[in-house]
Amino acid sequence: NNVRMSMEIIFIFALATGRTLVLPPDIKLYLLSKGNGNKFKGFADFFPLHTDGFKKRVPVITMDEFLQREGGASGRVPLPKNETLKSIISKAATHCENREKSERSCMVIYKFMEESGAFPTFRAQDGCVVFDNDAYNGIAVSRKSQASAEYFCGERNITYIDKQFQEPVLIHFHANDKKYRLLTHYYSMIHFTDPVVDNYMKRFVRDFLHYHDKIYCAAGKIVKALQVEGKKRGFTVDDEGGGGYSAMHIRRGDFQFKKVKLPAKIWLNNTKEMWKPKEIIYIATDERNKTWFNPIARHYDVRFLDDYWDFASLGELDPNYMGMIDTIVASRARAFAGTWFSTFSGYINRMRGYHGMSMKDSWYSFLPRKTAVHEWNHIDHYAYAYEWPTGWVGIDADVAPNRDVF
Repeated sequence: NNVRMSMEIIFIFALATGRTLVLPPDIKLYLLSKGNGNKFKGFADFFPLHTDGFKKRVPVITMDEFLQREGGASGRVPLPKNETLKSIISKAATHCENREKSERSCMVIYKFMEESGAFPTFRAQDGCVVFDNDAYNGIAVSRKSQASAEYFCGERNITYIDKQFQEPVLIHFHANDKKYRLLTHYYSMIHFTDPVVDNYMKRFVRDFLHYHDKIYCAAGKIVKALQVEGKKRGFTVDDEGGGGYSAMHIRRGDFQFKKVKLPAKIWLNNTKEMWKPKEIIYIATDERNKTWFNPIARHYDVRFLDDYWDFASLGELDPNYMGMIDTIVASRARAFAGTWFSTFSGYINRMRGYHGMSMKDSWYSFLPRKTAVHEWNHIDHYAYAYEWPTGWVGIDADVAPNRDVF
């Protein structure tokens, strides 16, 4: 999910500036190198980036295609004359390794891209980016637009995108560098002073930057199975096709935020009033030891992704899809409780928002932040621990949404 957040930001830039987006070489993505097949993955393995509808909005080419077009001696981004470097970059264009001395080193091709184009220096940690028509055309920004930008950005450094930003042939985002890591939500970092454009960009993310159909189809089978079982217990499905069961996302594994890695008994105590008697609770998790969940299972009927392995033909899919399937299934639940600081839980809440579900039916197990999404607060600072309705409420309109209803 952290990689997805960077991807969304970069795709918004490509759409807003009308540029062709060059996909990075496939790499071994964190937590997405499971199975015996190809370990090198890219965005297009999980998102439908090559459909006609997508390409009408953002033309997309691979790094290999880009270098074939522009990397020649007469191209706009010629490869180095040094044969060793040229060989490494050419090999790394399809898939690269995070090792300096590899014959297909990611570091070498990233450095080449950085040196060949412009390198934006705004940062997610302390910066925000504003698209304003007047600023772009070198005209003084109106008081209304300036106030809008300052309200959005707070004390962060404001970068207005102007024509000078568009001058370089190549703009390279160095998002793999910790200093320039784009670990935030696009709607928290990028602001369009025109609400018509702002909402259009948010619809683009919702309607086009979603998982592949194979992932949704498998998740849909599980959602339907849970709802059939729920209906037999007297639970109903809402008009949008959600509900009939509830869900938790329990992040464990190598999660760095130790204070929110709660024991199962604490999870139960902190969330027990959310669940209804006889209700099925679907648990999305990276914890493989099912006995860990016994304190919860003693009180509720719990279900896991593995319970639907044969039913949804999960063994026929890329094993790296499983977490994404978990996300979708959890997003359709009547009520949801997530893990604070987890961008996985955050994305589940955003998807619930896309489905039209109230954030009043979402909670966190960490008591200090249990009802964090029950209020739509104005976020004008660096944030990534959770998601908030700015990303989904009212985005089908041409005006800024009313914060009183969400």
